[in-house]
Amino acid sequence: MAHEPRRDRDEDDRPTSFWKGLARDALVAGLIVAVFLGALYLYAGVWPPLVVVESSSMQHGNEASSLGVIDTGDMVFQQAASTRDSVITYVEGRANGYSTYGDYGDVIIFRRAGTATPIIHRAIMYVTLHANGTADVPDILLMPTTDWLAQNATGPTQVPMYLRELTILHMGYRHNLDLTFKFGGFPLAQRTGYVTKGDNNADYDPISSMPRLQDVQGRARGEIPWLGLVKLTIQPTDTCCRTWGDMEAPKNSWDSLLVTLMFLVALPFILEYAARGWTKFVSPHLPRIPWPWRKSKGPQAHPEEPGDSPEWEEQEPP
Repeated sequence: MAHEPRRDRDEDDRPTSFWKGLARDALVAGLIVAVFLGALYLYAGVWPPLVVVESSSMQHGNEASSLGVIDTGDMVFQQAASTRDSVITYVEGRANGYSTYGDYGDVIIFRRAGTATPIIHRAIMYVTLHANGTADVPDILLMPTTDWLAQNATGPTQVPMYLRELTILHMGYRHNLDLTFKFGGFPLAQRTGYVTKGDNNADYDPISSMPRLQDVQGRARGEIPWLGLVKLTIQPTDTCCRTWGDMEAPKNSWDSLLVTLMFLVALPFILEYAARGWTKFVSPHLPRIPWPWRKSKGPQAHPEEPGDSPEWEEQEPP
């Protein structure tokens, strides 16, 4: 009886199998991303956990970017810092040797009243401003008196209460800046908060708008260099980046970003050929491991030793 050629069911199942596999891969990828973002949020305690640096105010120079320094186009991780103990200021860090991003103390992310864009600057000191235009800076006593000068209403003093001026010597990432902080004229109501400064700025931020604890969004923790330039190119700001290669960002950041993007495009092909090479040249030469959870597919014939021949059992004739 002639048999018709059996229609291969695999051909009918291929479209279904393709879409099932695609859906499975998409689900797995989505779960991985969700787990990653969830873990990141649990660590950061604030959303979004990443901010893109839009200006050069924290750079240590205007020509080139550096790893470990906050440059234009970097993406910075942030962690919630809602309490005073969450932030170590420049004054505290200089006293105990604690530093981040190339200088003493923590870098904080905060918002000023009336502005939507967060600011990322270094917290210099925590002060209490009084209605008479003076300030208390008790943490300055952590530093040697040879590193600072203070004045109150009557003249020089070493008591850090009701100060009109405070000069901190040898500031900046080059330690060559003597900076005088003037507290007079701000504001009429008592206010406590952080005096802040960009590492690349010659002067401190206005004390009249210094961030309070509730204005602090987080403290900077780690960075992803260059990749934020992609966002700034797609969504340019007043400070950067209207075109690819905008001079508002360091040139070596653009160069590094280009190399990174080329590598990311080539990565799937590299992994594909690496997997093929492993399967073809390396895997056959590795000893097989009898994993206990792998079930045997059936009896396997054992190869005979070289030179052995099968033995036949002799039987007596009937």
